[in-house]
Amino acid sequence: MQIRKLSAAVAALLLVQGGLVQAQSFLEEIIVTAQKRTQSIQDVPISITAFSGDFLKESGIQTIEDVSHMAPNFSISTSSQPTNSRISIRGIGASGNSAIESSVGVFVDGVYYPRPGSVIGMLVDIKSFEVLRGPQGTLFGRNTVAGALNITTNNPTQETEAMVELGLGDYDAYEASAMFNGALSDSVAARVAFKYADRDGYGENAYDGKNFGERDDLVARAKVLFDFSDEFSLLVTADYSEINSGGNGVEVLNSTSTAKYEGRTTAWYGSSPVTKDSYDWKINQAHNDEFKDEQQGLSFDFNYQFGNGLALRSITALREWEASSTGNDVKVPADLIPASTYYKTDTLSQEFQLMSPGGETVDWLAGLFYYQEDYNIGQPRNGGEAFCPTMAALGFPAAVCNAFPLEPMTEITFGQELESIAVFGQATWNINDTWNTTLGIRWTEDQKDGDYVMETHNPAVNLFTAPETTLGMERDDSKTTGFANVNWNVAEDIMLFATLSTGYKSGGFNNLSGGKEALGVERRIFAPEETSNYELGVKSTLLDGSMTVNATLYRTDVDDFQDRAFDGLSFIVVNAGELRQQGMEADINWAPIEPLRIVAGISYLDSEYLSFEGAPGLPGGDVQDLSGERRNYSPEWQTSISADWTQSFANGMEWFVGGSYSWVDEQNIGASSNNNPQSLQESYALLNARVGVRSEAGDWDVTLFGNNITDEGYCQTIYNQGFGGPLGAVDAATNTSVQRCALGAPQTWNLKASYHF
Repeated sequence: MQIRKLSAAVAALLLVQGGLVQAQSFLEEIIVTAQKRTQSIQDVPISITAFSGDFLKESGIQTIEDVSHMAPNFSISTSSQPTNSRISIRGIGASGNSAIESSVGVFVDGVYYPRPGSVIGMLVDIKSFEVLRGPQGTLFGRNTVAGALNITTNNPTQETEAMVELGLGDYDAYEASAMFNGALSDSVAARVAFKYADRDGYGENAYDGKNFGERDDLVARAKVLFDFSDEFSLLVTADYSEINSGGNGVEVLNSTSTAKYEGRTTAWYGSSPVTKDSYDWKINQAHNDEFKDEQQGLSFDFNYQFGNGLALRSITALREWEASSTGNDVKVPADLIPASTYYKTDTLSQEFQLMSPGGETVDWLAGLFYYQEDYNIGQPRNGGEAFCPTMAALGFPAAVCNAFPLEPMTEITFGQELESIAVFGQATWNINDTWNTTLGIRWTEDQKDGDYVMETHNPAVNLFTAPETTLGMERDDSKTTGFANVNWNVAEDIMLFATLSTGYKSGGFNNLSGGKEALGVERRIFAPEETSNYELGVKSTLLDGSMTVNATLYRTDVDDFQDRAFDGLSFIVVNAGELRQQGMEADINWAPIEPLRIVAGISYLDSEYLSFEGAPGLPGGDVQDLSGERRNYSPEWQTSISADWTQSFANGMEWFVGGSYSWVDEQNIGASSNNNPQSLQESYALLNARVGVRSEAGDWDVTLFGNNITDEGYCQTIYNQGFGGPLGAVDAATNTSVQRCALGAPQTWNLKASYHF
């Protein structure tokens, strides 16, 4: 089956390249800054997918998650709360609700954003969005092991311009956004952009008769550009964003439910959380979830051009991220064990770059990066009105349970301080008109200190968790990584390239409970993660400039991959031996005729744990050996295609219609890396559509957007039922457990109108 799929994909590419003789249109050039210089994407010899801000807006793409449906080998998944987001490239990613470092670096206007939870809001006033695959340490300040998202927003100009946009949709959705750009003087320009969106919840809760899952977002950014002279400029950026949400939809997967689980929850709480349809956003469980995310930042971007053409850049950034999530993570028809989790991150980063003029025999860049982060997590867990009766049913005296504090019953406090310094550089030798070779090197040192304290205030909780005080944890990790690339311009419009690169992510500390036994220092500290990446690729412009086809073959080996295991209520990080992710990815852009534009992507991923002897066990089982097995969150195939048709009207207007289709192969999306077969998500497809009218000058437009118009039901993450042992959800004989599904968004419709002046 795999061979047939791959053969069909290759045949389709060959047909596109060879079966058509004459093109009738030309593609707009895609400009990127992946190598810190403004270049055409066709001249950058790495695996990269890029979208312009105009394309994102016209396609109705508003979040990073929306982008992931369009870029091959790039995905984002969330769990019960938006903070718990996993950003993955080529199947390599880390969950965002712990102290683990992200595998995919996110950089906005050159500033590093450390936590996935801090980048899940809306995209506003975007210039370009680049998905860079493979380690990116020799050009970016913070090292990455799997890839990077390089996002740039529009800078101020001397031209006066403004934009307003209004939108309405189902679920009582509405949004408003605006942008203003103008000159404050001959040498100073400013740009301000904001967006606010609000909607009701997608879901209905039979437990309390209320809707759930509502959300509102606010994003605001202000930039001021000071052109002191032709050589010296300063860009000051201040940004603020906020998300308020009623949590995500989480349902029981009916295929995993058991009579024991349904019978016990019904006997104890009067009804079962199991509903008729696992994907209909209708639940029967306590859901008082509240999520708030707030972040703000200030950056100073200095640029100085020396007389000999050298360019010096300094980026100083301060960022603060605070998030809180509250709710019943066990999710039964009773208030059982509600928990609140509080996150706070303060970061300071300083990056210096010295870059050669470009266009010389050797083009180079050297950099110095300093990074400081204070990260604090607190989690009090209460006993709800159903807790002591539940403990009594399990044999623990209700009188004793009620005699001790229920608010809170447990308290986790975790603090981590990180100080990092790195020196990096990269040089390209332009050997001749057809050959170029690049070498890069990076040295990183990360020093981390951490403290973990778990306090228990009610003896009933000792049935499933243990107090622990582990102070003074330390890690001092350093590593040298590199990048080597050679590219050959076979013809004017065809380039071949080969790359060898390495990446590194420092070790860290587990910030959550370890279950019935305290983890202690040895298990609470996990080791660094290292990657080796090999690529062979092609960049081609075909059919008289109307088509680009870019493809990459890759192999990525990861040593001591940092993954997670589930302990019944929370997750702990484990080092997963050796992992190999290999395959191919391709991006196709085509303008066959003037009115039609097509953007397509396809990826194939072969995944295997080369060694993983101490892997987490299946529910109720011991540790297992997953060597030779496939990793979770690694679908074999992903495909997407977007098409737009534009046609002129009379009276200076034009109409347009477009759509996008994305398909994801079956994959295990279990939150724990135990490869539980119950966590298999079947393949699914998402279909979006849009239709509208606009002026030919582009100063106004009205568009109707439909997302997931077939109302496809699917899970983003699947995990074991919390508190599963006492609830009868775990069957140790068959090593199975009732599973929970964090739902993807249902069908939605939105009408938007914008005006530029």
